[in-house]
Amino acid sequence: MNRRRFLATSLAVPATALAANAGPADNSDLLTFGLISDAQYADADPEGERHYRTTPEKLKAAVADLASRKLPFTLHLGDFIDRNFASFGTLLPLLEPLGHPVHHLLGNHDYTLPDAEKARVVQTLDMPHDYYTFRSGRVRFLMVDTNAASLYKYPVATTEGQAGKAAYEKAKAAHDPGAAIWNGGVDDAQLGWMERELEAATAAGEIVLVCGHHPILPADGNQVWNPKPLLDLLVKHSCVKVWLNGHNHAGAYAVHEGIHFITFRSILHEPGVNAWSIVSVRPDRLVIEGKGREVSRDLAFR
Repeated sequence: MNRRRFLATSLAVPATALAANAGPADNSDLLTFGLISDAQYADADPEGERHYRTTPEKLKAAVADLASRKLPFTLHLGDFIDRNFASFGTLLPLLEPLGHPVHHLLGNHDYTLPDAEKARVVQTLDMPHDYYTFRSGRVRFLMVDTNAASLYKYPVATTEGQAGKAAYEKAKAAHDPGAAIWNGGVDDAQLGWMERELEAATAAGEIVLVCGHHPILPADGNQVWNPKPLLDLLVKHSCVKVWLNGHNHAGAYAVHEGIHFITFRSILHEPGVNAWSIVSVRPDRLVIEGKGREVSRDLAFR
């Protein structure tokens, strides 16, 4: 199936269908932050529903709303640009009116660059590493690199590039739904890091939100190459409440063992169609105020 047609028709649960998740509410917010995904700007002509040059104006609108709310930070869940390193220079100044930090993840399109420029992306976005953690009060965020095993992050001739090729061939041979060249996976070193972080969060009595660019669920043409070890790890630690991701521009939702898997919709879409969110963490739930075409959700924690 054509990928753009697939993305346009991918499952998205309507807000009215989410009422079943709601129980007696604790309305005291522990934390509220902004969230944007897949700005994916390029100075390029439209391709299907991807109108690249409309992103800056839509990003300005999202930033203006988020700035008015006096939030501590905003997340961007990957694919900030597409195909041209100079695009960072266009978009990054548009984030300055927020008046607060932006915690970035990287997506596959952030690596559609010449090999010599790929190593500059993490520093350009002021990220401490390609995967990292940060805390805000009682909430710990794990910012996961779902490109660690991929066909695009590293030059093919490198050890990492060959490992990515082997991971892709393994997923393809197993007929995994996500065995596509635009997806990637999490490597063993990162899984070990996640285990240690989740053990520390459990000991500290923290709520954990795990963020990646690619979805783990639903099982479709956009998910990571190795969903099972990730699922097993997340389910094992009761501190994990949600997985937040971008990548599928149409958005999606799934729940597994009480963990919510939320795919946020992309800013990059038809002209005049925008998407961003204000996310509130409460002791017993996650509340998402969707703006534009983003879905509002009220999701009780396991």
